[in-house]
Amino acid sequence: MALLAGISATSWSYTGMASICYMTGEIKNPGKTMPRALIGSCLLVLVLYTLLALVISDLMPFDKLANSETPISDALTWIPALGSTAGIFVAITAMIVILGSLSSCVMYQPRLEYAMAKDNLFFKCFGHVHPKYNTPDVSIILQGALGIFFIFVSDLTSLLGYFTLVMCFKNTLTFGSIIWCRKRDDYKPLWRTPAFGLMTTLAIASSLILVASTFVWAPIPGLICAVIVIATDLPAYAFWAKRSRQLNALS
Repeated sequence: MALLAGISATSWSYTGMASICYMTGEIKNPGKTMPRALIGSCLLVLVLYTLLALVISDLMPFDKLANSETPISDALTWIPALGSTAGIFVAITAMIVILGSLSSCVMYQPRLEYAMAKDNLFFKCFGHVHPKYNTPDVSIILQGALGIFFIFVSDLTSLLGYFTLVMCFKNTLTFGSIIWCRKRDDYKPLWRTPAFGLMTTLAIASSLILVASTFVWAPIPGLICAVIVIATDLPAYAFWAKRSRQLNALS
């Protein structure tokens, strides 16, 4: 169970690979480009994480590595050329990685609210586009403000638990919706996953396992907030979906 809890606590670091789907409407030839991007990014991240684990485990004795709270920087201290400067090197690298991740989040996440607003599934203001830069400016500003608010009102571990539980539950619903979409006559995707039934079942099962594992390590405040958000999101979506159908019928 401890292993599953550890996997759950780090699953957030893999979410960026699927987030490129939010940009599908702005990509040329998405039927070919998206599968290549998704599969390629998964393989690339797998290789990089494996190489990182191999290098760290080879640099540092395993007993010290297991008890280290900062394994990467501690492992790098064993490199003669770095020594005591390893912590500075890791900190600078981490800052670059975080800035890159934040930049990608600023790019893709507002597209989700923008698309929902255009489909009458969210507030109209989120569908506003900046006249000069052609970006969903309102969505970007509001999400940035919300992120800053969360930083000041909570601690990192609670935020991580909240995000992980919501993300894993969202993934479960997303994977399950594929089964429903496949049964629709008007569903004609540009790409069909091989071994669809098996892959979808494995995805749903793994997501549910991560949902359960999150309750092992996440702080109670973060879990409570996540459960409240999940419980209110479904009725909220039902409201917006009904409203969207009414507006579409009038138009």
